[in-house]
Amino acid sequence: MSFATRAGLRLLRYAGPGARTRPLARVVRRSLPSRAASTAASNDVALLSSTLVAELKSLSAIHVYYPKLVSALQSTPTTSSSPPPPTLTRDQLLQVLDVLATSGRPTDLQRIEEILTHMPTVFGIPVTIDIHTVIIRGLIQHATDHTVYRWLHSMPSRLVPFTPTLEQFHMFLEACEQRSHFKYVRQVVCTMRETGCKPTNETFKYLIRSRWALAIQEEKVPSLSDFTSMLDDMKLEDLPYDPSIDELLYNSYVEQNAQQYAKKIREAYRYRFPDLQKDHFSEWKDEIIGVAQSKGVEKAIDHYFQVMVPKGCDPVPQLFRAILRHSTTLDDVRLVQKKFNLPPSVDQYSVLIMNNVRAGLLDNALSIYEESKTIGIVPDAGLVHPIIKAFCRSPTDENLDKALAIYRDLAAVAPPYSKTKESLNEHAPGPDSTIYNTLLRGIAASEDLDKYFPIAKELMDDMNDFNIATDKKNASSIIVLFMRRAKSLPDALDAYYGLRSTLDEQGYAVVLNAFCQLSFNNELPVPSLSSYFEIVKDMRRAGLEITVEVYTILLKQLGSIPARYRSRITYDHVVELVTTVRRVHDFLTLDAAVSPDEQVWNQLMDTYQRLGCFGDAYRVWNTMYIAGQFDHISVSIIFDACGYAGARNFAKKVFSQLSRDRFSLNRHNWNTWVECLCRLNQLDEALRTACQDMGKNENTVPPDVETARILIKFARRNRVEADVLEWLQQFLPELWKTLPEDLRAGERNNEQQCTNN
Repeated sequence: MSFATRAGLRLLRYAGPGARTRPLARVVRRSLPSRAASTAASNDVALLSSTLVAELKSLSAIHVYYPKLVSALQSTPTTSSSPPPPTLTRDQLLQVLDVLATSGRPTDLQRIEEILTHMPTVFGIPVTIDIHTVIIRGLIQHATDHTVYRWLHSMPSRLVPFTPTLEQFHMFLEACEQRSHFKYVRQVVCTMRETGCKPTNETFKYLIRSRWALAIQEEKVPSLSDFTSMLDDMKLEDLPYDPSIDELLYNSYVEQNAQQYAKKIREAYRYRFPDLQKDHFSEWKDEIIGVAQSKGVEKAIDHYFQVMVPKGCDPVPQLFRAILRHSTTLDDVRLVQKKFNLPPSVDQYSVLIMNNVRAGLLDNALSIYEESKTIGIVPDAGLVHPIIKAFCRSPTDENLDKALAIYRDLAAVAPPYSKTKESLNEHAPGPDSTIYNTLLRGIAASEDLDKYFPIAKELMDDMNDFNIATDKKNASSIIVLFMRRAKSLPDALDAYYGLRSTLDEQGYAVVLNAFCQLSFNNELPVPSLSSYFEIVKDMRRAGLEITVEVYTILLKQLGSIPARYRSRITYDHVVELVTTVRRVHDFLTLDAAVSPDEQVWNQLMDTYQRLGCFGDAYRVWNTMYIAGQFDHISVSIIFDACGYAGARNFAKKVFSQLSRDRFSLNRHNWNTWVECLCRLNQLDEALRTACQDMGKNENTVPPDVETARILIKFARRNRVEADVLEWLQQFLPELWKTLPEDLRAGERNNEQQCTNN
């Protein structure tokens, strides 16, 4: 470390960092709040609350005063004699969320997340499903469709989990109908089930209207197959006949003077849905689901007996599944069994397992599965598939062995299932196509393919024995299995050509990801761009939508090669990789079929910085910043890039921009910034940041063990470890207590080792 840096450390210890900042001793000093201090804090809260309430529609005021208000509330002591001062009401917080969501910039989305965290802990207001409705309604106005889509799909796995409602999805679909491509609208509808929200006839009306909007734009009358495929999806969803769907399909063709098509589509619809009577149970089911979701299972059961029984609603299995649609506990199942005098059934346990897996509670799901085995429930595909799927998402040997064991439990009690499902609500008594697809996909991603390839072949033999055909779901996994076993690029492509006709968008993504990682004759796995984009062309020829995922898959692989093959990579390899990435960048910017989002820009920026191309990485960041299309991941990447490139001025500029915009760095951002400063030989500035900036106001987070680990690592390199350890112990005593012994011991351990040696 330079003399200036050593001197800086001493100044930090004894005199503070200078006129610009407070002395460190003053920063860490703590005192108990006096009555006067308590009164002053309450006055601060009241003033900040009234100021914010007066400017609830001002975006800038929200970003300035809301974090100050939260900070004041968190530091205000409350006792029985001094109740908490008045603050924001639920309606006022909803108005704040609406303003932020309507703006929809990265900083606004970040503030929304903070408010959702603060509502129960700071304001004492529970987060409810209607709060998400306010957020989604606002996001629809200005945020990208991908942002709204991600929000809906994140709801089941949030700290307070919710299943998105039909109202929320329909709001989104109504907006998409006017501004999004039909294929995107179809993707939204087809993936609704993943969140636990099942599409209805009303949902499919948005899809039908979206297809006609595209037809009018293209000035073409759509073919019957465009709609018959939708009808097949509706049949799989077990939807009833709906006269309004009948009329919409028929009249849309009539308005285009295509009477013959109108007649045929009506015939096709009525053929698939021959029962032309109105289905009252469908309405009752939606009603009981809504009550159970908003008020709980016990209230839903009361509602059934008090309101629905007089209307003639019978207690059938579909009703019990509807009551348990959002349940995760065995207590709810036992309550249903008791109130309706029901024996335990596989349906009841399947619902619980699915809901727990969807909420990320795999241990709970396994416990419920074991309980079902204990009481003699015979498993079916619907019961075990969610658990098998969860294990196969992370295909370690341990997880794959567990998934295969559960598969064998199922196979042992029922034969495989070769009958085509008539409904997605129908579960096979034994292993079905979906089970095999999940297992094959997990094995295809295994690091130990030598161990599991024979098992995969056994699974494929099982499929053949029981007449389960290769379809679009399992074709990609089979292609990947044989690609990874191929000895040459032509052999790998042959495996792809043999089954490519069955692939859909998701299957192509799986194949492209595997293709990028192929390596032959011990060469580095640099994918052939000509072959890669030839596969992409096959997607276009098949009429499939090309998304940014095509580019993120390729860029991620290219960026990972230097670190994974550090000992083998040469200068010529790096030149080849940089040239390849720049070509991909050109393809991306010229591809009119895709709209780049934060994800692909982040991947491009990260790939450039991993290849040492700081200028390219910074230009990508600048493009993102100007467009307001960046997130926390973007910030960490550009800090990393500046640190490794030694770009001190650019680092300071980025930090200043974010500070000016009041963008709140998360913990990972702060630690990346501290590391960036250390790499720029600014250890004294990094220390000052950790002590005086982090955790000292409402927009920051306190330093943690990782912060200290970074500082100590760079201090050791500069031979000032003892100084930094002493400084951390003196000025960050609470953090010091949490440090592992190996960090606190520091040079003492090193000196002891040297002595022993």
